[in-house]
Amino acid sequence: MLLLLEGIPVFSSYRAAFMMTDTKSRAPNRDLYAILVLFGTVMLIGGTDMTKVTVALPVLADALALDSAQTLWVGDIYALAAGVALAPSAVAADRFGRKRIYVLGLSVAVVSAALAGLAPSGAIMIAARIGQGLGSALLIAGTVAVIRVTFPGIRPRALAYGVWTAGFSTGSALGPLLGGGLVDLAGWRWVFWINVPVLLVCLIGAAFVLRESTNPDPPSLDAPSAVLSVVAVGLLIAGLKDLTRPDTAPWLGPAAMAVGAGAVVLFVIRQLRLPRPFLDVRLLADGLLANAALVIATTLGVFNGTLYLLALRYQVTGGLTAVDAGIALLPLAVAMAVGGLVGPVSQRWFAQQYVIVAGMFTAAFGFLLLATAPGAGEPVGMILLGLGAGIVMAIGANTVMSAAPEERTADAGALQESAFALGAGAGIAVLGVMAVHYAAPSAAQPSAEAVYGVGADSALGIAAFFYACFALAAGVHLVSTVRNPHGKAEKSLR
Repeated sequence: MLLLLEGIPVFSSYRAAFMMTDTKSRAPNRDLYAILVLFGTVMLIGGTDMTKVTVALPVLADALALDSAQTLWVGDIYALAAGVALAPSAVAADRFGRKRIYVLGLSVAVVSAALAGLAPSGAIMIAARIGQGLGSALLIAGTVAVIRVTFPGIRPRALAYGVWTAGFSTGSALGPLLGGGLVDLAGWRWVFWINVPVLLVCLIGAAFVLRESTNPDPPSLDAPSAVLSVVAVGLLIAGLKDLTRPDTAPWLGPAAMAVGAGAVVLFVIRQLRLPRPFLDVRLLADGLLANAALVIATTLGVFNGTLYLLALRYQVTGGLTAVDAGIALLPLAVAMAVGGLVGPVSQRWFAQQYVIVAGMFTAAFGFLLLATAPGAGEPVGMILLGLGAGIVMAIGANTVMSAAPEERTADAGALQESAFALGAGAGIAVLGVMAVHYAAPSAAQPSAEAVYGVGADSALGIAAFFYACFALAAGVHLVSTVRNPHGKAEKSLR
């Protein structure tokens, strides 16, 4: 997710990035540009991972004989694993060293990409994607902390965050085309293997240019919180997917979701009792902050779920090659990157609540157009959906940060990052399950053509309607905050 620092959209930092000074000297100035190149390159690869794998899914699923449920796990588990691992990764960076965690993240990312490319079965592929998500969480936690202690002053730090974010945005925009090209020219395994040499070079570079630092007063790693978060997310998503599987007992899905919901309650209770919680849920008592976090999660979920279904529909039922599907998806991905730039510029003249509402309404209109107006309306709808989502991501994240008290910005950043990752994964899961359900409600095992044809069309249409309703309700609340004292303070930040 993105926040604004000196008008530049940047990834927000966690608790580790906001701690006091590090225990060792900062890197000399001659190393700063090398660090920028390192972070920008790694995030370029990370950005492509968010979009290129989706384009490769039809060929990958056919090669590994995956059913629709397994294909869905391959698509969403990366973001879900990252979302669960973000908070503990930040604490680990604080305790054990920012460089050490960053290097560990690169190592996990390299091994996981190699394993994904070698995967002989769906189970191994899903395990490798979990590893990629864990590596991503470690890299994000290490990066924001390293930037905080290595780049002195607001402007150098803004430059570092800007380069890092630009790498991610560029990668996300290029991902569909890159993934399609690799599938058609070299095979689906190279969608993963292409990461290995690049990240190995970055791993060697990180060993030389980064300096170790730790927090002298680090928070503790709370094992029960980590376990509860994994159980909650895992069972909620697994239970949701089991609802569409004819080969499981009908009570299993609801039971898993009930246990997952119980784990959520226990997680919240534990956070309220901890003096330094993993995730400070008390911040959600602020209506503006809670609304912005929910808007981030929902909008990114809609964006990623739509990207997932369109990529599969274009190839499975539309007959496009992977590279042609990548080209067809470029308007959606590029428009989101553009929205990340348009949002901060708009904030110069309008309160951030108004900018978020405009972004949501743009995304909602685009989503409705995409879902209900086939033909010429579809590319226009993709552009509007991507543009609105980019605006929401950039300004919504800044709203979360600015709504929190200054001394609790690290906790707000952790909430925001978790909303970003979990929203992305949950969106793919929900729209994917809807597509399976509406493909053939009475069929024991709907075909891929039915799932990504009539099922995807129904899922997109229903999701577009509910997102429009959500945007209206959330927009009313956001606009109302401008008129209260807290809202006036927000307005002054434009």
